[in-house]
Amino acid sequence: MTSSHSEASANLMQELYFETLDKLDLLEPLNQVPFQIQQRRKGFRPGQRLLSLLAAQAQRCPCLTDWTMAHRLDSRLQHWLGGRPAPHYSTLSRTLAAADDQTVRVLRQTVLVPLTDQAFLSPQAVGKWVFLDVDNKAIPAEGETYEGTATGRMADGGYSRGYRLHLISLDNLWPLEMEFTGANAHAVPSAMVMFKRLMHRVHGSLRKRMVVRGDSNHGCVRFIRFVDRYHVGYVLKCYNASTARRLWKAHPDQPRLRVSRPDKPDLLAIDLGPTRIDGMTRRKRPNGQQRRQSCHVMVPRVVVYHEDPAQVEPDKKPECFALLTTLPSRDFAPAELLETAYQPRAGDIENLFCQLDQAYEITHLRSRTFHGNYTFVMLSMVAATLTQLIRQDAVQADQPIPPGLQETLVAAADCGLRLEHHEETGCVIVVGLSSRYTETFRRALRCAWQHRFRFAA
Repeated sequence: MTSSHSEASANLMQELYFETLDKLDLLEPLNQVPFQIQQRRKGFRPGQRLLSLLAAQAQRCPCLTDWTMAHRLDSRLQHWLGGRPAPHYSTLSRTLAAADDQTVRVLRQTVLVPLTDQAFLSPQAVGKWVFLDVDNKAIPAEGETYEGTATGRMADGGYSRGYRLHLISLDNLWPLEMEFTGANAHAVPSAMVMFKRLMHRVHGSLRKRMVVRGDSNHGCVRFIRFVDRYHVGYVLKCYNASTARRLWKAHPDQPRLRVSRPDKPDLLAIDLGPTRIDGMTRRKRPNGQQRRQSCHVMVPRVVVYHEDPAQVEPDKKPECFALLTTLPSRDFAPAELLETAYQPRAGDIENLFCQLDQAYEITHLRSRTFHGNYTFVMLSMVAATLTQLIRQDAVQADQPIPPGLQETLVAAADCGLRLEHHEETGCVIVVGLSSRYTETFRRALRCAWQHRFRFAA
């Protein structure tokens, strides 16, 4: 295996994925996902194919060709596939190649939406403010051989062909909505499509506590107007730095508050209150050309931040940016608005995009078709949501299972399981009678008191 973590931890996580889907009654909806592919009399049903792809996610296979024979013959995986070995990786490749628009639509409605609705029952959805993060990520592709790619800006600052994943998440942990487009797609139209779908799933009482967080790609007049339709709060970075500098110079007499930052120059902040923000909209004419038209919006509160010139090197221009928000000043002073409300959306090790990159290898494309890659990225969202559900259950227990996919067999033993070694059978996990997870692992390991893993210690 090319996985960087142990095979035992991957098998354990795979089993927990399937048990969680079973508990939420989502195994049968997997069979409703259509694939335009020949179904032989003894072939694999759509749900079995998707479970096998989820098992590949747990194993962190960069390519479907990493699907090993030992993994296909794993007894616990065979249990969930009706007592049959897992399908060959060529079968999974044909499954992704047969995905189309209907496959993506049904997979979203029957599996992803009911699963991500569990996020609204999480501790992050309880409180005075519920933060929704909207962001996007470029996924590079190799040349023009991948269907649906376009040339766009990548994470390294350069331009190349690839896709773009647009995502709305809850508190940077729970994925809620996603869009998969070419790399040249602008962030705002995709965010508006996702946001509209999400608002149809959210109760009105929850909308009043929601706050949308976004970077400068979303801090434009068009997106603010769209969010205001649903009476949802926001904290967005201003689209243009020149607008922030203009506001800073236009209010020289405004009192300046100092915001200290470790290892960085201090920031001077001015709270302008209700402010008019000007922008530009683009509309398509019947002849296909774009018409640019000026527009504006009244933002309830604008806070401008400017680096202290005395602490900046002489040859460097001080940074200046503005936050557009509906959050009141009585709850969020300029320092708290930046550090508590805005900055947690990025830069943290728990950032959802970092988790998708490191744990699910979404940068490794599994198919040459657009909808095939769309399907696999959507399964990554399913895996990420299942991981959060498992983490939440583990945190609520007295002896939690270590979070994420990096837990080792030894760490599993610390959760109440005893690890033994036998020369003939390799590693054996023995479920202790006092373990909190006794019944769970008895069902997971498919035996009364122990299970022999298919690897050497």
